[in-house]
Amino acid sequence: MDSKIRNPYRMRQLIDFTGLELEGGIYPTDIDGLIEYHDQEYILIEVKYGKTKVPFGQRLAIERMVDDFTKIGKPAVAIVCEHTVKDADKHVVAAACKVREIYYGGEHRWRKTEKQMTVREFVDNFQSFLTEKEGLVECK
Repeated sequence: MDSKIRNPYRMRQLIDFTGLELEGGIYPTDIDGLIEYHDQEYILIEVKYGKTKVPFGQRLAIERMVDDFTKIGKPAVAIVCEHTVKDADKHVVAAACKVREIYYGGEHRWRKTEKQMTVREFVDNFQSFLTEKEGLVECK
């Protein structure tokens, strides 16, 4: 599989949000991946090393984004997944990461997956579910 990283040198450059604090200690957060699929659905992906927890503010922002997408009628889900690549100089392939928990729009709760799966497997299952449930037309 060919890497989709366009500029590995720039990807290693950290973004420092110093100076962007809002009242109460609110700083920008990041999302590791976002799939917007043909103006029909949203999938947010947050990748963590091992059992690293998602900070409260980041978790809240993710929940609110998923809920907002859902409110406007677009199915949305957030995935927290994990990897075990210790060497920071090696790439982490998000598709192969193990899904730890998911947040579906409208449910207002995080939950574990029913079975262990990779991010790729989850994305495929989510799209199949939406196609069956809502009669969405698959765009290829």
